[in-house]
Amino acid sequence: MFWCAGNKMSGGFGRMVLVAAALVMLGGCHRDNSDQQMNLNGITVDDDIMSDRDNFVGLPNPFVQVDSLEDAEKAFGKKIPVLKFIPSMYNPNPDIFMMNETEMVQFIYSSLDSGERIVYRVSEKFSPELLNGDYNKYAINRTLMINGRSILVKGNGDGYKTAEWAQGTLNLCILSDTPLTEEELKNMIR
Repeated sequence: MFWCAGNKMSGGFGRMVLVAAALVMLGGCHRDNSDQQMNLNGITVDDDIMSDRDNFVGLPNPFVQVDSLEDAEKAFGKKIPVLKFIPSMYNPNPDIFMMNETEMVQFIYSSLDSGERIVYRVSEKFSPELLNGDYNKYAINRTLMINGRSILVKGNGDGYKTAEWAQGTLNLCILSDTPLTEEELKNMIR
């Protein structure tokens, strides 16, 4: 039995009305999903929403790639000390990026075969700790004297993953995916 607006419906006629009402409701709830697609999170999103993705406003990328060391020095406003040695497994021609035009210069040396990288950063604005940006805990945290400079190095028993130091008004750091030996660091740092 079904009560509808105070009237009692029973029998075959009442069931037919209920089935018809259910079909109408289901038909009204159906949606053609041909104009939808899955986003990266697996959520179905209308094409109308997805068409706005080109107008998405987010945080601007502070890094701009420059073509050469000379271009980086011109933008930075001073001579940039470069690494004097790069291990042979890395491309000796780095990708060079400027952060916010003059805040930092970043050199990325990519491995020729494994995807590993050495990142070398130079800045007047950022302290060595901020410039480094590596907040991992390492078993080794000590200071080496290399070419008359105090170099703070961090790593584990297999070598050093970070090195940071000051040189005049500049702060510098090296970050490496593959641990570097003390000898490699001595060869790299001027």
